[in-house]
Amino acid sequence: MNIPDIFSDIDPIPQSDGPEPACAITYTPEFVEAHDYLRAVLKVDERSERAFDLTTICLKFNPANYTVWHYRRRCLAALCAPTDDGRATIDADRIDKDLDFADKLGGTNPKNYQLWYHRRALLEILFTEESASDKRMQIAQKELDYVDKILNDDNKNYHSWSHRQWIIRTINHPQLWSAEIDYSHKKILLDPRNNSAWNQRWFATHEGQNARKLSFVKAEEEANYAICGAQVDPFNESPWRYLIGVFLEQWRLGVAQSEEKEEGIADKDKREYISKMKEMNKVWDDPPEDYPSGPCVSLISALVDLLEAVGDKSSLEEAKTLMGELVEEDPVRRKYWQKRQNTVMSSLEKC
Repeated sequence: MNIPDIFSDIDPIPQSDGPEPACAITYTPEFVEAHDYLRAVLKVDERSERAFDLTTICLKFNPANYTVWHYRRRCLAALCAPTDDGRATIDADRIDKDLDFADKLGGTNPKNYQLWYHRRALLEILFTEESASDKRMQIAQKELDYVDKILNDDNKNYHSWSHRQWIIRTINHPQLWSAEIDYSHKKILLDPRNNSAWNQRWFATHEGQNARKLSFVKAEEEANYAICGAQVDPFNESPWRYLIGVFLEQWRLGVAQSEEKEEGIADKDKREYISKMKEMNKVWDDPPEDYPSGPCVSLISALVDLLEAVGDKSSLEEAKTLMGELVEEDPVRRKYWQKRQNTVMSSLEKC
């Protein structure tokens, strides 16, 4: 693309860094030329095919330029016929081609926020314009497959997981929620320490709603799942935090209902899990060869949280003792454990 010939009717606008720039950036001549003409078309707000093509060149130079992505979408909307009610929109074929373009740029920039936002903005149009449920599901599944491809290269990419959550929450179909629980399970099996996958499981089981609490049966299933995950590697903090999250949610549910905790995990059930955790903790008196020697801090800290949740005098006494152990064994958080120990001691004085 010969930019000066195509934009012969427009005078390029050079970048102004002031008379004495503190740190002038040395751009390539091609970069300078493309962006000089981009500034010119932005100034006159030209939304044409040639302006659209110019954004393609500029984005290849710098895929993280938010202004160019925004301008590109405005050009796309201007080049497509409006809806019957006069709203600006973008044709599905154009969107598919631009998603492919973003895919090619994203191959070397998987954590580029602007790329992910561009995909979302285009998909919002598709989801809005498409009323058929099966078609929306097809679009969603295609995009979920794309996200999976990115996660296979980097299974802790925050942007990918966030985009995936947006798709599933937007479509809000039971099939997708169920499939996502299975998907997060597969990712956890691949890497049990992938906290993003554990977080995705929480998201899927709660169907993306913070206010939605798990039923007693489902909570028990998730608690057992977390215990199984912890047994694979007790030093992995992710399943322990997941377990405590399930218990605290159920405890708050019971308090909110002011009943006999019929729909939450009762104290007797908590004690069963405490017993399981204590049995696991005994293993570290003589740890297996492949594991580090000494107490398992992740397990003990989870046990402390659970004992505090039970809240009776004997449980608090045990929690206080374990916190004293953590003061020695978890030096990075020594002051944290000391403060919590003092809090428990104050609670015991009131018992």
